[in-house]
Amino acid sequence: MNDGTPRARGFTLVELLVVITILAMLLGIGAVGYNKFRGRGDYAATVGTLESVKGYLEQYRNAQGDYPKSSLAGYGIKAKNHLFEGNEAMVVGLYHKDYDGARVDEQHLRNLDGDKADKNVTINAIPDLNEVVDAWENPLVYIRYDDYEKEHEYEFVTDATGEIESVVVKAATSERTGSFFARESYQLLSVGEDGVYGTEDDITSYSAN
Repeated sequence: MNDGTPRARGFTLVELLVVITILAMLLGIGAVGYNKFRGRGDYAATVGTLESVKGYLEQYRNAQGDYPKSSLAGYGIKAKNHLFEGNEAMVVGLYHKDYDGARVDEQHLRNLDGDKADKNVTINAIPDLNEVVDAWENPLVYIRYDDYEKEHEYEFVTDATGEIESVVVKAATSERTGSFFARESYQLLSVGEDGVYGTEDDITSYSAN
């Protein structure tokens, strides 16, 4: 019997599907916005890391007369491979026992290939050959001017596949003149968010303009 009180109307299946669809769209938009924000933050953090490293390299040059070497042999040490050697040699120079200036903060250091030097010439207790990494956990590329003619072995994790790609890195040259950028100092580079060397999102210590 109907006493005149309106019945509570429930959601139909179609209405529930519409609500779920709208919520999914809103969540998707939020995720895209978050990823873009995070990407901008990672870019800014990597630019900051490069600027900090550049400052340390200049302090090293002022104290030692030249920039850190990008060859481990220059420090009289060997490793099991030549992977990331320029980066590792840079860290060895900044942490060398004969240098007491400012150094890259340990939070930016990783030992991505797990190698060690055959002897310890740094202030560290263990002879690990660490690399400076960017915000995407890829190693920076460091090449000093006297190694510009050489090929350098690196590995990067690509954003598209999450897989490791082996790359031969060469010092960058100007399309206008054919000369190396930063001919009397060094080239420092992050492969950027995509993890691919030689693309537009690479972040460099030198201007390619």
